[in-house]
Amino acid sequence: MKNDTLVAILTYNEENNISNVLKDVCENFNNIIVVDNNSIDNTTKEVKKFPVFLIRHIYNLGKSDSMKTALEFAKLNKYKYLAFMDGDGQHKSIDLMNVCKKIYDTDNQLVIGFRKKLFNLNLKKRVGTIILQKLFRVLYQRKIYDIQSGLRIFDISIYNKIYWTSSGINHYFADAEITCNAVKNDCRIEQIPIATYSSESYKGMNIVQGLILIFMIIFWRFF
Repeated sequence: MKNDTLVAILTYNEENNISNVLKDVCENFNNIIVVDNNSIDNTTKEVKKFPVFLIRHIYNLGKSDSMKTALEFAKLNKYKYLAFMDGDGQHKSIDLMNVCKKIYDTDNQLVIGFRKKLFNLNLKKRVGTIILQKLFRVLYQRKIYDIQSGLRIFDISIYNKIYWTSSGINHYFADAEITCNAVKNDCRIEQIPIATYSSESYKGMNIVQGLILIFMIIFWRFF
């Protein structure tokens, strides 16, 4: 992949997964940064075995602020593209390569990998994804299949159009907020299907956070 692309992998207590993730990604990408949210297991010890950048927060700041850390690193080092993928093994480098190739070969500014086979997800995530998709289409008049997908790449020149404010209890909302901002600001967006792997059921949003996200999607639309 192009050397002007930075791949950011976000971790928290992923000692059982991160080695396999990095083995996979390092075969195809040169510039990789792991942003670790103060894991209390051996995640960072495993990361240090690979030729990647590592930033470890001294506090658990959540996914959203980890994404901001990666963005600031990318801007500082003058990368053109920033790609995100999760550190728990639910994303594969072949899908990341396809997402990157799509933005390289087109004039799109944001490319999102959407999980097509939702039956592979647990019931909570499957229902949540469908609800968000339908709500988004009604409010934003755009069919985005997976607004919460963590596998995506964007041209860093549009960061001020898509910049996200989610943090704290809303730290899982960044991907959705980026998507909402990109549509509102008429960014050029493409979507491609990716393989669907179910992560552990305890990961991701709970029902209360899901309801808050629905409210926030409405809020972002009008404010």
